[in-house]
Amino acid sequence: MSRTASIAKNTLVQVVGRAIGTVLGLVTLGVMTRYLGTSGYGAFTTATSFLQIFGILVDFGLSLTTVAMVSEHSHDRDRIASNIFTLRILSAAVFFLLAPAVVLLFPYGPEIKSGVGIAAASFFMIAVNQVLTSLLQTQMRMSRAAAAEVLGRSGLLLGALATAHWNLGLGWMLGALVFGNALTAFWNWLLVRKLVQLRWRIERIVWKEIFNRSWPIAVSISFNLVYLMGGVIALSLFRSQDEVGIYGAARKLLDVLTVIPIMFMGLVLPLLVKARSEGSSADWNRILQKAFDFMAVLALPLVAGTVVVGHDLMIFLAGEEFAGAGPLLLILILACASVFFGSLFGHAVIAVKKQRAMIWGYAADAALAVALNLALVPRYGATAAAWITFATEAFIACATYYMIRRVTGFAPRFGTVLRAGVAACGMALFVFALPDMHVLLKTVLGAGAYAVLALAFRAVDPQMVRELLSRNKGAGTLPTQA
Repeated sequence: MSRTASIAKNTLVQVVGRAIGTVLGLVTLGVMTRYLGTSGYGAFTTATSFLQIFGILVDFGLSLTTVAMVSEHSHDRDRIASNIFTLRILSAAVFFLLAPAVVLLFPYGPEIKSGVGIAAASFFMIAVNQVLTSLLQTQMRMSRAAAAEVLGRSGLLLGALATAHWNLGLGWMLGALVFGNALTAFWNWLLVRKLVQLRWRIERIVWKEIFNRSWPIAVSISFNLVYLMGGVIALSLFRSQDEVGIYGAARKLLDVLTVIPIMFMGLVLPLLVKARSEGSSADWNRILQKAFDFMAVLALPLVAGTVVVGHDLMIFLAGEEFAGAGPLLLILILACASVFFGSLFGHAVIAVKKQRAMIWGYAADAALAVALNLALVPRYGATAAAWITFATEAFIACATYYMIRRVTGFAPRFGTVLRAGVAACGMALFVFALPDMHVLLKTVLGAGAYAVLALAFRAVDPQMVRELLSRNKGAGTLPTQA
């Protein structure tokens, strides 16, 4: 089977697993929001957002560095992977033991502070799982890990249902989060053990290379956390927890959707690294163009669909108390589309080893986010936070594209983008014209309409679909789209 066909099959299985996981996650969101209410869900969002800051710091670029280094040194895979895994365990333990102490310095209530202490274990599991997932990506085995997503989401849903049923409170809801992420990490650990011999290893020469490769990514990620989490933290400090909860509910959908491009680019990154190391500009441009087309085919209908059903969908998912999240979702879906393309070019920056040169872009974006959040969020609240999220995500997508264009000369062709845009607009008009019916039925009919229109306008080539689904090992490479 061709390399691109392998990517396609891995991605297809992941999309199916992600679809199931998304449904479970959205059901869980509904359970949480209806049980906790706007204020309680605001406290939940504040506690988890605070820990996400530590989670981003813990990552230190190791997830991307794992994919790059193991792809480049496949002959020494076990040794590299063991050193990275050891570093991740130790750093995660330090940071997530530190988080419950640091939160005591913030003007939060006792419920949020104790919640950070409980949920820290969950984020430790996430940190471990990130490296495990990266190792599976290098072996093109992500299809086997799709079940981990479903298992973890199922565990979280069961925990949330139990908490709501017995009225156990916020602490137990955060405990359900720990349970779900522990299940995911355990499943992926079982998978990785069959592929990589992980040992406790601390080798100075390897750790030095890891740090040299990771620190530019780590610095960039540190700036990332400023513009990713700045809005939530600013809201938690200057506005009510009710407003944090409403914004957090809309932001949760963004978090669910943006996992898709990250998973996909995790599979594409080893191929970009290989094409770059072999000096094959033709392979580089072909792979990047196909990834660009894929992002467009997914991102554009998300934006168009949210415009027509986003408000009703938000009420259905979170409840009438969260109706105010609908308008915020319309703004955040633009940020979601920006993340799709930002992830594409951000991973390409890793492949060309220009992380250090990109630090200026992330630093400028962080400075912009801080200035805007401090100036606008205290006065305009969640609406300002949503627009700032879009502005900063769009900025970094443009900055990473500029770097790739300057270094490799890559200029995407927009044929597929235009065709996907026409199909997405046609879908939106179709859904808008539908008679009054349940929002889920509208969503399903809209997805079907987009699939038909995308095929009709050749935004998705039938030959590409056949290869995505084919099990024939002799399948050829995916056709290049104009």
